[in-house]
Amino acid sequence: MEQVVLWIAIFLSLWSLIAIIYKVLNLKKYGFLLKPFLLIARSKSLAKKLETVGSSKSRIWSYVSNLSLFVSGGLMFFAFYFLIISLINRIMTSQVGLYPVVPGVTIGWEAVPYFILAASITILVHETFHAITFGSEKVPTKSFGVFLIAILPGGFVEADEEAFKSSRPLSRMRIYASGSFSNFLVFLLGVLLTLATISPTPYGVLVLDTFEDSPAHRVLKSWDVILSINGHEVRGIRDLEEVLGSIKPGESVEVAVLRDREVMRFLITTAPHPRNVSRSYLGVMILPFDYHPPTIPWLSGEAYLHWILMLDWLKIVSLSVALINMLPIPLLDGSGFLRSLLESLLKDRKAVNVLMNFLGAFSLFLLLANIIPSIEIQLVP
Repeated sequence: MEQVVLWIAIFLSLWSLIAIIYKVLNLKKYGFLLKPFLLIARSKSLAKKLETVGSSKSRIWSYVSNLSLFVSGGLMFFAFYFLIISLINRIMTSQVGLYPVVPGVTIGWEAVPYFILAASITILVHETFHAITFGSEKVPTKSFGVFLIAILPGGFVEADEEAFKSSRPLSRMRIYASGSFSNFLVFLLGVLLTLATISPTPYGVLVLDTFEDSPAHRVLKSWDVILSINGHEVRGIRDLEEVLGSIKPGESVEVAVLRDREVMRFLITTAPHPRNVSRSYLGVMILPFDYHPPTIPWLSGEAYLHWILMLDWLKIVSLSVALINMLPIPLLDGSGFLRSLLESLLKDRKAVNVLMNFLGAFSLFLLLANIIPSIEIQLVP
């Protein structure tokens, strides 16, 4: 409860600061608009610059756009496949489907900054690709903008509606496909950065902190990496649990840790676990997943933690947006992409509308059928 109050106070303080800056710097004359818990920044010049990038490099960008057609089409098929398989697994095995991101409910408040950063990068790249593709397809743009509503970032590109509607179906498909394609590229970048900086092999358990008055308190420190206990190698969380499960509470153990690139050994007398007195307890707060050591020297301690959390959230958010955005649900790019494709193949507009309505409703059903049970499980204590 105290944490919720703290985050509400931070939230209100942040918006108060935004309101003060908006007023003092007179941001309205620079294209900003402030409403209660909504800040919009709109730029006509940036839209024109991005449009010019696309129009001046239209030949090169047409190759990128053609590639985006295949990639985004594949993302649409994979999104359907994933949602159907996930729903079948949930029905057959009661496995939970998708988790919507709801701060304080499905993710902890401490993860919110990483989520906002990842979402901001994803949206900015998404809209930038849209704006450049508008230019390469000779569709004029009016403005490029980003916004913040409560704590969620968003973005948009305003184009000439008449020019867009009168453009070829293939041009519209390229424009719609460019957003999810860009997000897939961001996901691949996140994967590459992870492979370049983090070892694929887990090794040790990273200590984030120790609990007050616990056996490890004032012995182990934050960012120590537990390597072994009584000579038993600890390569991950499961190894740590198995080793501690084999030791009687009250026994002294030798804990080897990596601290500042040096291996150090400590004797610690274990205590009964607060929730299971038959198990040994060290009293360490650890990284909740296996520790994969960094492959570059400067990436250690707190910097390592922020780096891996940022990359993990970037991969999750960018891939999620790339997939969900390609579903043929009204207002999503997938709807416009598929409608443009069907209009190029079918002359009967009524048949196109019937197909789009069916696929849109089916997509929405799949999405909600995967998400709603997850919310119910989270809300049940």
